[in-house]
Amino acid sequence: MDTTTILRQAENLASDEEKLMLLGDFLGENMNSLETMDLIRLLTPLVDITRRIYEQNPDHETISDYVTALIKLADNYIRDERGWLAMPLLVKAEELLDNQPDTEENAQWKCHSYFDIGECYTMNTRRLMAKKALQKALHYAISEEDKENCEYSLDRLENPMLKYDPVEDSDAYLSVIDEVERRLYEELKDVPRHMGFCFRYWSAKRELLAKYGIEWRSPGIMNPRVMFD
Repeated sequence: MDTTTILRQAENLASDEEKLMLLGDFLGENMNSLETMDLIRLLTPLVDITRRIYEQNPDHETISDYVTALIKLADNYIRDERGWLAMPLLVKAEELLDNQPDTEENAQWKCHSYFDIGECYTMNTRRLMAKKALQKALHYAISEEDKENCEYSLDRLENPMLKYDPVEDSDAYLSVIDEVERRLYEELKDVPRHMGFCFRYWSAKRELLAKYGIEWRSPGIMNPRVMFD
């Protein structure tokens, strides 16, 4: 069954609970085989469905479904090079988690959810936000495995394999980067992602950031002995 068919079937169901079960089961069975765009098409209505169910009955199960849908949609927006669409989803997910009680029942759920949010921020190069989310995950970690995973991810942020321009952590850069990335996406969306694309992307990003008064050095400039393709 393809994405269009399953979405059409969901639209014809009477209740949000039925829609959630249908879409959730389909995603669970096909998550690893679906393309990013198909995942976005499925997760977009799932976020709305889980939000409505949560607002009608705000318990642990419904908020867990809502938070999971927000994080998964954000993750796929980042993979599709549309990180600016992911940011409000991650902020909302983190806000919902922050407002849940610190009970023993919630600890592992909070740990895993904050960890996934931190990994999304890391992939989207929002390092300061990633660090805060991962520190929250570590705070709620119960098992040694969870603690080790959090500590490893935090260490990657503190000691990255590649150097990056510190301006990326500045308020000036962070205040404009979503708009810059949106404009870059529109400008380059039809350019093939073949070998050498990163240099074109970095050049366009450098020029656009300069228009906002920000001087930015690319990974290629920061790591002159590393070969990029």
